[in-house]
Amino acid sequence: MIPNQLLEDFRMRKIAMLAMGLLAAACGRGGDEEARFHDDGRAKPVVAVAAMIDTTSFECPWSLSEELTSRVVKELATPGTIFVKAKNDFSYTDNPFTGDLSWIKGQFAPSQEFAVFLELVKHEEVAEKQNVSSQETAHNLNMAVRLRVVDLRSPTPKVVLQEIVRESYYIPKSLFPTDYNQVVWGSDEFRSSPMGIAHSRLADAVASRLNDYILLAKSR
Repeated sequence: MIPNQLLEDFRMRKIAMLAMGLLAAACGRGGDEEARFHDDGRAKPVVAVAAMIDTTSFECPWSLSEELTSRVVKELATPGTIFVKAKNDFSYTDNPFTGDLSWIKGQFAPSQEFAVFLELVKHEEVAEKQNVSSQETAHNLNMAVRLRVVDLRSPTPKVVLQEIVRESYYIPKSLFPTDYNQVVWGSDEFRSSPMGIAHSRLADAVASRLNDYILLAKSR
């Protein structure tokens, strides 16, 4: 009698644990689905952001591509007007900035409506006066990111935005150089460092352009 009771208790615990797991999964899916819509029921544009391509030669202890991609994704998702999915886990050999868009739908559609491609084409610290030692003069951190947004809703992918966003951040001589082997991405010190502030502004500018054009395309 006792073994049967223990077996029944074990079976009931397993059923309860399974039910809790299913409920948690359902809630997760529900939250994900809820985020796809505005409060009035209108669907938000579903956007996939590919990992940023870094074609600069700037040396950094961490991946600028990973840092800037995460910043752009966060800024793009923050207003709540776009449902954003990062696509850091997929690889491709085709150049997303050429005229051939045929391969893109196979990578993103049908779950995404828009694909965003980013390329860091400039990231350099330039002294204001080249004849003065870099230890004694102010610098500018000049940055540029190439954007391309592809609309995947029709049978033929279509480019709805292609431009270069440029930002320049002034670094006074008292803050140059900063040792970014010590002041690393993710730390409190980095957030208030010249590069941390500059990257934040760049990501905000990129996300703002993406947001404007994607919402405009979605409304048509």
